[in-house]
Amino acid sequence: MELFTNPWFILFTLINIIATFYLAIKFYYRTKDEPTLFEKLRDSGICPTLRTPPKPSDLKGGDTSNNQNNNP
Repeated sequence: MELFTNPWFILFTLINIIATFYLAIKFYYRTKDEPTLFEKLRDSGICPTLRTPPKPSDLKGGDTSNNQNNNP
């Protein structure tokens, strides 16, 4: 319990809390006005899309799950 009543610990904790609030407010307003990376890409003509990975049944080739490598 000595740690929580230590004046240096209290001061350090208060400085961290104030710095956290300051940075949160600063970056909240900063990112609110700037366009995102996706908006910049769309404006330049690049339209990124999220793709789902292909299913194993859609891939060409045989079943490779049972292949064994016998090379020493």
